[in-house]
Amino acid sequence: MMRAALVLAAVLALAGCASAESTELDASAADQLQTSVVEVATLAADGNVTGAIEQLDALQTTLDDAVAANDVSEERAATIQAAIDAVRADLEALIPEPEPTPTPTVTNEKPGKGTEKPGKPEKPGKP
Repeated sequence: MMRAALVLAAVLALAGCASAESTELDASAADQLQTSVVEVATLAADGNVTGAIEQLDALQTTLDDAVAANDVSEERAATIQAAIDAVRADLEALIPEPEPTPTPTVTNEKPGKGTEKPGKPEKPGKP
């Protein structure tokens, strides 16, 4: 649970990267990024790590689009990208390791095959 709190703190720090009242980040892009950050934070707080990672992917796309449209400065984009990467690493660390698939045991479906048949005596060998 402590790890989830750390992830949430990182997401909230990311929120600070996305909100801006400067020329480093267009107001519309800031709103879109902020909305995605809030969704990541909500999903992470609810323990929905997979959903939070999926929303983080959407946040990444929003950032990429903002960079392509010159709606965010290179410096600001680098700061936001570093925060996205840190949150992603924290979220991925919360994904539990998959349980190993049990190896099926092989059983002989025809008991006695290769051995003497039940109820029949073994034939004596010829001298």
